[in-house]
Order: sequence, then structure tokens, then C-alpha cells
Amino acid sequence: MLVGHLGAGLAAKAAAPRVGLGTLFAAAMLLDIVLWLFVILKLEGAVAPADFETRHALAFNFPWSHSLLGALVWSLAAAGVWAWTRGGGRLLAFAPAVIAATVFSHWILDFLVHPPEMPLWGPGAPAVGLDVGQPLALYVELAVAAVGLTIFLMRVPLSFARRASVAGITLLAAALTVFGAYSSAPPPDSLTLAAVSLLVIFLIVAAAAVADRTPQ
Repeated sequence: MLVGHLGAGLAAKAAAPRVGLGTLFAAAMLLDIVLWLFVILKLEGAVAPADFETRHALAFNFPWSHSLLGALVWSLAAAGVWAWTRGGGRLLAFAPAVIAATVFSHWILDFLVHPPEMPLWGPGAPAVGLDVGQPLALYVELAVAAVGLTIFLMRVPLSFARRASVAGITLLAAALTVFGAYSSAPPPDSLTLAAVSLLVIFLIVAAAAVADRTPQ
């Protein structure tokens, strides 16, 4: 899932306009950022299963980034970092709460589409996942993104340039999501996949940060 997570970030921006959109996109994608860093460090894994050409989904071993307990820890950590660096040390405030919720929204959305491979607390723990398959998973993701973008456009004061920039980023992410959902080409090795995924996330976050600074 990609554009669905960005939809959560867009809705969060409407709730907490003082938090940068780049920050909220990074929060929405934080679990995947941790995942791909851990894949590079060989602490977690992502492989193409035998049924990849029909399911178009990787199989993951990600007890540290995508367990329920891990998601809660990363959510609190992100809120703490923002409170310490931007929020005057006030962790129990609205903006850090929105950041924590945005990070945790990643787990909730992944719970919908992943098979039961998301551990509750770590290696060897019971795993969960509703395993909503394609094309329903794609429809759900695009719907979440559309709702998030609509809320953003309705609630955040926008210049035409910012409106076009944010909409363009979202549409590009939607195109990448659709391509990934229907591509039957096997993915590259896990290290290359991790590096490319991190690059895509970085570019999206950077573009969102720039768009958020577009003059009104």
C-alpha cells in the first residue's frame, strides 16, 4: 500500500495544519521506512512468493516494523521526536497525538490487505491480517486516498499552485500503486527493492514538503 497511506497523511494535515505535510507523509510511511531499512540490515525480509503473479503481493517477515506492539512503539517515538524538536517538549498535545495516530494508521490499513503475517508483538507471536485481495484491496486504497485528498482540499487553505502540487503528488502515487497492483513482473532482489522503495518514499516526502511551502 502506498497512496492509501498518503491519504491518511492528507487527512491528518487537515486536522493539524501547523504540522508540515512532508512530516505527515513521513509519519504515514514510517513503518515502511523502518521495514526497508531493516531489510537492508537483514533484520526483516520481503520475498516474492510462488503465487506472486496471481496475487501481486510480496510475503513479509517484519516483526519489528509491522507488529501491533511495534506500530505502537514507532507511533509514540514519532510523536516524541516531534514534541522534542518542534513542539516545545509537550508530548501530551494535539499535534503529537495526530502524528502518533498517523503513524498507527499505517498498521490499520495494512491489517486490511495483508494476509495473517502481521505479528501482535514480535517474532513467534500470533499474526493477524484480513487478506483483502485484489482488486478489492486496490479499490479500498484508492478510496482512502480520495477521501484524504478531498478532506485536505476542503479544509486546508490553498493557493492554486499548492492545490495542483499536492493533487499531482497524490495522482502519481496512485499511478504507482495501480502499476504495482497489476504488474506481474517479479520484483528485484530484496536489497534493490528496499533501496528503490526508500528512494520513492523520500522523493514523495520531499515533494510534499516543498508543495506545503508553496506561497498562498
